[in-house]
Amino acid sequence: MIIKIAKFYLLFVLLSSCSSKYIQKVSPDTKTKFGFEISAPSVSIFFVENGTREVDDRTLYNHKNTANRLYNKYGPATDRFFIAETNARDFKFNLKGVTYYIEVDSLPQRTAMILFNGRSRPIIEFNSSKYQQKIKKFIK
Repeated sequence: MIIKIAKFYLLFVLLSSCSSKYIQKVSPDTKTKFGFEISAPSVSIFFVENGTREVDDRTLYNHKNTANRLYNKYGPATDRFFIAETNARDFKFNLKGVTYYIEVDSLPQRTAMILFNGRSRPIIEFNSSKYQQKIKKFIK
């Protein structure tokens, strides 16, 4: 019984840490201002920065260093997989008739990774030390 409760709690923590409140469902006709539109079954990973937020140099360095390391490990892009650091301001993801929209300038932190695996709604991760574990989990 304790193991079941622990598994439920762990699942709850993982789902609540993905910042789904910054992912909106929108009409497929919604236009991006300066961004990307990705459709399933493609897998895409974007490293983004919200320039309206302040951050210390160490956090910015960790984000950029981790993004470069992961790009070197998983890149270059293919027809079904895309990984990049970008200055795009918004993203639109299409999945089974549902369109999700993310505006980078609305994110609460300066750095983030947006991951879309083509099977479920996008995920936003703000902690650069968790980027690799999220990628491994979702590109399987």
